Amino acid sequence: MKAKKLILSLIGGAILMAAYLAYFHASNQSYLSSFIVYICLFLIAGQGWNLLGGYIGEVSFGHAVFFGIGAYAVALPGGYNIDLPLPLLVILGVIIAGLFAWIISYPLLRIKGLSFLIGTFGLGVIFLNVFKSSQFLFASKGVFVKFVSPEFLYPLIVSLTILTVIGVALLVKSPLGLSFKAVRDVPEAAEMIGINLYRTKTKALVIGAMITGLAGALYALYEMHITPTATFDTAISNDILLGAYVGGCGTVMGPVIGGAILIIVQETARSMITVSGGHNLVLGLILILVMMLMKQGIWVGICQVTDKLLIRIRNKKEKKDENTHKEAEVVE
Repeated sequence: MKAKKLILSLIGGAILMAAYLAYFHASNQSYLSSFIVYICLFLIAGQGWNLLGGYIGEVSFGHAVFFGIGAYAVALPGGYNIDLPLPLLVILGVIIAGLFAWIISYPLLRIKGLSFLIGTFGLGVIFLNVFKSSQFLFASKGVFVKFVSPEFLYPLIVSLTILTVIGVALLVKSPLGLSFKAVRDVPEAAEMIGINLYRTKTKALVIGAMITGLAGALYALYEMHITPTATFDTAISNDILLGAYVGGCGTVMGPVIGGAILIIVQETARSMITVSGGHNLVLGLILILVMMLMKQGIWVGICQVTDKLLIRIRNKKEKKDENTHKEAEVVE
């Protein structure tokens, strides 16, 4: 527990520093600001995926659907010259993503395991192609989003990221969060004590979709122009899933660590390797290495190593105190 508190303090300080840097560099649209914004967006989306994939145990490969719904909910009113306040647009993105998740929960959550993964993947492919071909949704040319001042938008994104992490941390410690873990770990026992498996999974799916929709809404405001490929592509689902897996599924800090590392590795490899697709090869090799060394994710691995170090330091201190005490007794 001490190790986790120490690491959480360091990460909290890093996030606050990132918020300061994002605000400081917002005026000139610096690369660092964009870098931090993308980390924040995938961190939020990762928290949404983690509620279903990590705490319920149903691996989804279609969370780009909720990401895209949130983005288009923000963009489409402007595409039809409907001027809505910024807060209302973001709220619409969150609510519509959650509403759609609730609608599809009945057929989708009746299946599980590999069938569920394939089902969510298919859902993502359907949405991508529908939005690409529908003129009503502006097809492949996409939609422009009204300009939002970076001095306002950047701190807003970082602040909502911090609030999302805090909110999820409180949620997973609540009775509802404990029921998520019970459904994942001991579904038969959970059902025996009165937990409705389907309803609990539905709640995780809907809440997670709303969080992922928030990430999509903020993405649309930041990019100011969105297309189906940029929002519904399977690569989005892939990045969201990998961030949570690399960091550690079923932990609040897992998507934080994993999402940040994933974006950093991707951007670094992309800038250093000019061969087409070369950065994906580097990313794949690093992911394999990480999962071989830390099968439960980087966050769990860091906590385990830190715990061992703290125990070793404490044992050395106790041994030193014991020797000092013995020496004092001999002198007496």
